[in-house]
Amino acid sequence: MSDDAGCEVRPVAGVPGFLEIADSKVKLSQLQAYKSGAIVGMDVSSGIAALALSVSPGDNVLDLCCAPGAKLLFLAEMLHNGRCNTGGSDNIARGSVTGVDISAHRAATCRSLVKKYAVNDKAFIRLFLDDGTTFDRKAPNAFWWNPKETQSTPEARNKSNDMTWRKQRQAEGRPWFAGKQLGSAYACCGTELYDRVLVDAECTHDGSLAHVYKYERWGWEQLDSRVINDNRSASVPLLQTRLLENGWRLLKPGGILVYSTCSLSRYQNEYVLGGFLSRHPEDEACVEMVPLLDSSTVAVSPIWKPESDAEWASHGLERQRHLFDRMGHSFRLDPTVSNTSGMFVARIRKLKHGFDFSDHADQLVPLGSAKTEHSNK
Repeated sequence: MSDDAGCEVRPVAGVPGFLEIADSKVKLSQLQAYKSGAIVGMDVSSGIAALALSVSPGDNVLDLCCAPGAKLLFLAEMLHNGRCNTGGSDNIARGSVTGVDISAHRAATCRSLVKKYAVNDKAFIRLFLDDGTTFDRKAPNAFWWNPKETQSTPEARNKSNDMTWRKQRQAEGRPWFAGKQLGSAYACCGTELYDRVLVDAECTHDGSLAHVYKYERWGWEQLDSRVINDNRSASVPLLQTRLLENGWRLLKPGGILVYSTCSLSRYQNEYVLGGFLSRHPEDEACVEMVPLLDSSTVAVSPIWKPESDAEWASHGLERQRHLFDRMGHSFRLDPTVSNTSGMFVARIRKLKHGFDFSDHADQLVPLGSAKTEHSNK
């Protein structure tokens, strides 16, 4: 690939599957490997969030906010490569990657990426056009790929672009987009929860310089309405809290959930995670160290937390110190230190089922609210 780029192209140390173009003037879109679909562009920070899931062969993976789709492709690649490395026996469950997004045009972008880039992996992928805060479809049946199981519900290939047919599939609880076998009625009547859940939540994107630069084109007044505005800064953590809680509900005991954002705001990161931990005690939810960090050369930064008694008091967090202790293994990627986009990552192990908050939306709040303070008294 170095010949294609006209400069050195080297692996990113400790981040499997990632390459770095040494010359920043070389654009990814110029490379023949990109044009042919052999590689796809994604920031290393997003890759670290996906790798934090430790996807294993046979896992059913849920990406609850999947658009525009690069992380979804990476998850499917990890699943496929892991299975190949174990010999790919047909007696072993193949696993799946389920993507969910509420935006039709963003889901369409995701579908286009899957069609172009997931040459060997798209059979593992299904997409739902749905609200991630209420999505409730279980993982597909374990042997969804077995023609003997799916042949009783044949799909008409020539209907794949028929929007009426797609809406009917959605009404039946079937994917908005999937391959023939994974989209079958048999595959969609699974009853198992997911082994891995990624909640790369909607956020203000303030940690991504590439995203912030887009406001030069969109107009800087949009920065106020989408990022700085008080209503936006208050509503986004509530949305993130509900996405995180629903992802947790769909995760099986023993499974791993990764919560991430490309924001550097404590209200979207530590406050959301702290509110979650206030509802789920230590014998139910454990924030774990990400194994990848032992070998990666990407520099990570600690979470935000007050540094003095006076600061704890000024933020109204005196009674929540134990929650920050519990989230100590989560981390930030600070662009000034990591040489990546900004990112917050928390890997959470589900030790057992706890209380289901799906019917108690009024209690799904981040730290700093009256309800959260009350729950910790």
